[in-house]
Formats: sequence, C-alpha cells, structure tokens
Amino acid sequence: MSADGTAPPKVLSDALRLLANSLHELVPPEAQLHLLNAQRELLLAIAVIIEHNSGRTPRRPRSRKAATTPASRRPKRVELD
Repeated sequence: MSADGTAPPKVLSDALRLLANSLHELVPPEAQLHLLNAQRELLLAIAVIIEHNSGRTPRRPRSRKAATTPASRRPKRVELD
C-alpha cells in the first residue's frame, strides 16, 4: 500500500484505463487493433521469458580455463543417415 492508501496495481490499472480511453479518441480503429495485438505479443513474450528463467539455476562464474576454451561448450555434430 502506498501513503494514500491505494495499492500500486490499482493505480497502474487506473492509469492504463485513462490512457486507453484517450487513445480511443486519438488513434484510428485499425491502429488500435494493431496496438492491441502488439501488446498481447509483448505480454506473451514476457511470460515466456519469466517461465524460461524461473527454472534456471544461478550461473557459476567461469573458471579461467573454461573462458579460454569456448569450443568445448559447443554441442558435438551428429551425423544423420
């Protein structure tokens, strides 16, 4: 809770609602649809990034030897028939 008793998500939600209402007056409907799709893609990308990174373990600092041999970290080539 902030000092005035409102929760930050509610303040953000109200600000976004005001912005959306003003955009309806200024932005053509075709552009609104485009922006809505872009917003959806951005939110999905953020969700995927968070999901991907939530399962990762913290990286250990590389040793001096590992930093000099980056080829050893590459996957080996597999021959296909």
